[in-house]
Amino acid sequence: MSDGKFIADTLESVIVGMAESLREAQEELASAAPLDGFGRPMPQYHIPHLDFEIGFRLVTETKSGGGMRLIFAPVTSSEKSSEVTSTISGRFVAVPPGEGLPLPVLAAEVTGSGNARTLAVAAANSAGETLVGAEVQVNVDLEASRALSAAAGVAAPKIAGQVSFGEAVLVTGPDGQASTSVTFSAALQRAAIVVLTLETGTETIRLTTGKDIA
Repeated sequence: MSDGKFIADTLESVIVGMAESLREAQEELASAAPLDGFGRPMPQYHIPHLDFEIGFRLVTETKSGGGMRLIFAPVTSSEKSSEVTSTISGRFVAVPPGEGLPLPVLAAEVTGSGNARTLAVAAANSAGETLVGAEVQVNVDLEASRALSAAAGVAAPKIAGQVSFGEAVLVTGPDGQASTSVTFSAALQRAAIVVLTLETGTETIRLTTGKDIA
């Protein structure tokens, strides 16, 4: 292997390792719960960029018996060596999801009262353009629903299987909107809080509803 190839491979390994560590750190930050136990939004963090500087001392050693090797240590008196000290600096920059293209944006509301509600959703993108034919998945966030219900004093909300949708996957029309029915069963506690999630692409929003929530 040539000296240049060895140096390039070594630096590549160091930089790729830094990039992987940065990605893992951002994933850990992104995994933080979006809501606290009372349904209040929690702070979200992201790493926009990371500046780095790598200093290294590279020694090329020629062995007395022939051959060469690259090391990071002093050489013996029977060996000839040349030494290079260098610094490499740079910046890792976060690339927005979609590589900078407009991202989907959802807006939704639940209307009605009692056990029968209507969920309406509107889809657009961050450039303000209406999204036609976009699929929006609707689900119940059981963990968040149970946590909020418990905080409201409902010990056994019986949420699993007690909330149904007319359609669980909505497709937006020419106006970028779609709607479906939301039905609460008789077994669902009146004071239970139900958290709905709506997802399309990278966008996820949450709504709270329930029998006693107007």
